[in-house]
Amino acid sequence: MPDVARRRAVVAQHSHRAPSSSLSDSARWFAGSYAVAILGYLGVIAAAGRLLGPADLGAFLVVVTATGLVGQAGLVGVHRSGLREVARLGPDDRDELARLRDGATAVNVIVLPAASLLTAVVCWLLRGARATWPELLLAALAGSLVHLSAQQKLCGACLRGFGHTRLAALIEGRSGGALVAALQAVLVLAVWVAAPGWGLTGALAAVALGYLLPLPLAYAVLRRRWGRMRVSRTLVADLRGVVRRDWRFAVSQAGGFANASIDLWLCAALLGVTASSHFGAAQRLAQLVLLPSAALGTVVSPAVARLSARHDPQRLESLVRTVTTLALVGSVLLALPLVVLPHQVLRLVTGPGFATAAAVLVLLTLGYVANAVSGLSGITLSMTHHEGSAAAVQWGGVVLRAAVCTVSAWAWGVVGLAAASAASTLVVYAAMWAQARRHLGVLTHVTLRPRPGLLARTAA
Repeated sequence: MPDVARRRAVVAQHSHRAPSSSLSDSARWFAGSYAVAILGYLGVIAAAGRLLGPADLGAFLVVVTATGLVGQAGLVGVHRSGLREVARLGPDDRDELARLRDGATAVNVIVLPAASLLTAVVCWLLRGARATWPELLLAALAGSLVHLSAQQKLCGACLRGFGHTRLAALIEGRSGGALVAALQAVLVLAVWVAAPGWGLTGALAAVALGYLLPLPLAYAVLRRRWGRMRVSRTLVADLRGVVRRDWRFAVSQAGGFANASIDLWLCAALLGVTASSHFGAAQRLAQLVLLPSAALGTVVSPAVARLSARHDPQRLESLVRTVTTLALVGSVLLALPLVVLPHQVLRLVTGPGFATAAAVLVLLTLGYVANAVSGLSGITLSMTHHEGSAAAVQWGGVVLRAAVCTVSAWAWGVVGLAAASAASTLVVYAAMWAQARRHLGVLTHVTLRPRPGLLARTAA
């Protein structure tokens, strides 16, 4: 037995992937880490709400979401493609792993710096193009948020593909993993307590620093996995290869991010900053309902890619529907206080100035619950080489949401905007579910007969 254990250790040491745990082990770790992430997520919105108030919270959320979208688009899909392909590859596929690394390097060296600089310039122009230190610093922070949020996603996806699921969970999640979210909450709180005069600039600096601090650890782990592979000298050619291979991922990911944020941007443009602060506070709380699905979906993504490669649709459907059912339980538990006690939740988290957004909170929460019911259809499509269909649904949803939300906001104000947003959310999730059934013959919605034991028998 010792010899067998020693041989397994040697194999694991020479593999490109960390020793694998089961999905149930990974899910348990994710449950704990996401509990911390949720507390950090709430801490950020609570501290920012009190630091900025209704006057500036909307601007803070617009900058954070807009820079997140630019960072997502600037990755050109290489992070999701990397997760899918690394999860499929074996330890001997070093040329393919090197190709993926070269693509990520090209994006890091060419696209993300350009996207960051462009964002900083646009932010400066929108703020009046004043050559004062506060305005220049705010523009620089907007550019840095593009780069740092993208790095967080790229590192998290690659770590998860290599099997470092625990470290990935600490770094990357829907709004930051446990470590990132906790750091951001502590730093925004510190600005509120120690330097409230820094206002919007201080809040954005705290969020940027929360992204930055964990990255050296992620880089160190990834360097051990990729460090001995050849380094490409043809960055432009590598970038062209990334665009050819991953553009559907890029379009799909950007569409998903735009779908989650365009109603907030419309609110700021059509109804003003104060209305967007109320809408944004309610939206950030309502999006808590999405976290269980996002967390468990991230856990099972590599397994979905491998089951697709093995052409095992029956096991794939059982796995996805089981995870959907487990996520629904968490979503309902998070949704109940938001629907039953919306005024109290808003007062407790964001402060008394936001309690008037209770109706918005209820409407948005009910719309997001549909995601938990319809299941992991978007992840299933993207991990099975149908990311183009996911992109079509996402951007169709963006167009629908922009049209319906614009009309509703003009006619009925912020509550009408919330109702239109919830209805659009239902349509998008239903369409994604239909696409998964059409392309894969796989159902992704909840089931009355989940198979939790399947998680223990499936490698993470």
